[in-house]
Amino acid sequence: MSLFDRINEASDSGRHRKAWFGLVCIVFVSLIVVPSVFVVSKIFTDWALVEGVLGDPGTASVIQGAIANSFSIALIVTVLDILVGIPMAWIMVRKQFRGKRYLDTAMDMPLAFPTAVLGISVVMFWGAPEGIDVPGLGLSLSPYVMVLLLHLIFTYPYMVRSLSAILEQIEPNYETAAMTLSASRFTAVRTITLPLFRAGLVTGFILCFARSLSETGGTYIALKMLGFQSSFFTGPTFINNAKSMLGADAAMGPLILISVLMIVLALALLVAARVLMARFKIPVSRVWPRLGRRLSRGAVPKAKDAFSVAFLVAVILIPSFYIFAFLTRPIADIDYGALAGAIGTSFLVAGAAVAFDIAFGIPMALYIARNRGALAGKILDELVNVPLIIPTTALGFSLALFWTSIYDGGSSAVVLAMVILGHISFTYPLVVRNIIGAVEEVDASYEEVAMTLGAKPFQAFTDVLAPIIKSSVIAGAILAFTRSLGETGATSSISTAVDTVPVYIMKLVNGRMYSEAAMCSIILIMICFVLIFAVRAVLGRGARDA
Repeated sequence: MSLFDRINEASDSGRHRKAWFGLVCIVFVSLIVVPSVFVVSKIFTDWALVEGVLGDPGTASVIQGAIANSFSIALIVTVLDILVGIPMAWIMVRKQFRGKRYLDTAMDMPLAFPTAVLGISVVMFWGAPEGIDVPGLGLSLSPYVMVLLLHLIFTYPYMVRSLSAILEQIEPNYETAAMTLSASRFTAVRTITLPLFRAGLVTGFILCFARSLSETGGTYIALKMLGFQSSFFTGPTFINNAKSMLGADAAMGPLILISVLMIVLALALLVAARVLMARFKIPVSRVWPRLGRRLSRGAVPKAKDAFSVAFLVAVILIPSFYIFAFLTRPIADIDYGALAGAIGTSFLVAGAAVAFDIAFGIPMALYIARNRGALAGKILDELVNVPLIIPTTALGFSLALFWTSIYDGGSSAVVLAMVILGHISFTYPLVVRNIIGAVEEVDASYEEVAMTLGAKPFQAFTDVLAPIIKSSVIAGAILAFTRSLGETGATSSISTAVDTVPVYIMKLVNGRMYSEAAMCSIILIMICFVLIFAVRAVLGRGARDA
């Protein structure tokens, strides 16, 4: 009997299914949730430190301003992502044009950029077009606006990917049928397609908001280059600067306080946003035929598409790829041996994290999507968001505290395993959230019909549900892999001994070796481009063969 047959037979037993899901929950709680929030326990054991911060008006005021900056930037960026992301998702899914594959791949590339280098590129583009070596940047943008523009690049692909994954599962025949009955395209989309977008909007909102809220490396580097690293803070950059500003001992209280505040406030806001978006309904009972026809023909839809593409190119892609301006300069001396080792480490960490995410994320997503009304489903749904919200620097610090409290060994294998566990913590939710949105759009009766025809639960999943949600699984895996490749803060917080590419480049940046950092980044970008494009080509060929 093959392994598939054994698993298939075992899935027919309710006891085996419960045991497997129990294992998934234990792994999720013990390896992801508890280590991620372990630092929060310090608020109870070291309350005197927090009380001391509350008694210091200056420090308390800085923390309050940093949290306000983080939440306001994250909210503005997420709203902008929704407004410009819906038209772009529509273009990428429903329209065919020459060069679409290349544009689709380029959209994912900013996610693979090391965040520190992306910060350099954005500052070069918006603040100093001639390059960062020019003295006197002559900036006209405030640090708040600069950080907002930077966070748009981080979050925009998450929104487009989440909406595209849902849109691919919505049959265009519904719109076609409505238009054959004299409805305009605008009316058909507004009354039929957009109401089905709700799950994708919720997923996109959570991913974008949390990604902006937790961003550390790129924001810190951008503010450092602009000279605002000690006068303008977001929550994560304050955490990153606390030890250097206050000292290791004095920083513990502020670190505990700001971490707890960001976790609690972010969870409360995300829960409120989910409830409001679930209850929000697009009015479909009334139609405006004349307005619908005007918005569906002529210059309006063309202008909408042109604006969407222009926004993608001018605000997302060009600032991201502006780092390639360094190619016009003499090639820097690069330690290719160290770079190759860092690339190998990055791919090992990202690959191991994504493999874990898929193996343990799919069953978790299936349970949450199919048990929304159950108490356990609601609790797990909220817990999945926790690692996304925690600033990655604080996440890495919390993980290091947790694992060193269990095993205080210093072997390279143990340290590497800790880094992998850290990357699993913040990539796992990306896979789960994408799959949840897809499963919620699939009627559970499909699997039930398959089982009434003799299929076991596992076979019903592999033969019926898995092909339907495949695009969302792939989207989540790509997001997780590229997110891992570009992470700086969590890795360096866990250990500075593991040189992933972002950490290696960060060391070059700190040494003001900008040309070397840029050239190493360009090499990594090219490798990622080839890899992602190859994956998409293989998947596209597989879809055509199917």
